[in-house]
Amino acid sequence: MRLRLAIASLAAAAPLAAGAGEVRGVVRLAGTVPAPARLEVTKDRAECGDAVPDERLEVRDGRLANAVLTVKGAPAPRPGKAVLDQQRCRFVPHVLAVAVGSTVEVVNGDRILHGVRAQRGRKPVFDLAMPRKDQRVQRTLDAPGVVSVRCDVHAWMSAWIVVADAPFAVSGPDGAFTVPEVPAGTWTVHAWHEALGERTARVTVPEGGAGGVEIVFGN
Repeated sequence: MRLRLAIASLAAAAPLAAGAGEVRGVVRLAGTVPAPARLEVTKDRAECGDAVPDERLEVRDGRLANAVLTVKGAPAPRPGKAVLDQQRCRFVPHVLAVAVGSTVEVVNGDRILHGVRAQRGRKPVFDLAMPRKDQRVQRTLDAPGVVSVRCDVHAWMSAWIVVADAPFAVSGPDGAFTVPEVPAGTWTVHAWHEALGERTARVTVPEGGAGGVEIVFGN
C-alpha cells in the first residue's frame, strides 16, 4: 500500500503557552477496509478464551488506530513511565510509545505463565519469564527505535513499543492524535504503522496554536 499524506491547517481550540504549539491530525485508511479478524487461541483457553482480536489493522469508519506519529527535530520529551499489561492473553496496549530513557513496567494480569520477549530488529531488549498473576517487572529503554514484543508461550500475542527521541502520539480508535508541546516552526512529521509502513510530511506549527496533518493510507 502507498501512504498519501495531505496537510491541512487546524485552528487551536484553546490558547497554548507562549511559544508552544501542537500537531493535531487524523489517520485514515482509504479504499476497501478489511473485515475485523480474530486469532485462534491454541492453549490455556480457560484463561485466554477461544479467540482474540487481530489488532494488526484496527479501522473504524475508515479511521486507523495504532499509528505512531513523531515530530522529528523537535525537542525530545522527558523520560516517563508506562505500563504494558497482559490481559486474557493479549498485550495492552497493542502499540505503546514512550520517550527515550523511559521506564516500561511489564505486568502479568493473567493467572498463567507468559514469556515476554522484546527485540529491536534482531537485537534482544529484554526477555522475561512471568509465571505469577500481578507480577511486575520494570525495564528502562535507552535507545530510540521500534521494539517488537512477543510471548514465547502464546504465539498469537504481539505488541510494539516505539521509543521516540522527539515529541510523539499514538492514533486512537477514532484515528485522531495530538502531539503536544511542539515549538512554533516547520517540522517533519513521521508516521509509522506496523502493517502499512512509514512516510513523512511537513507541517507548520504557529506560535500558541496547532498545525494539522491528515494521513491517509491506501491504494
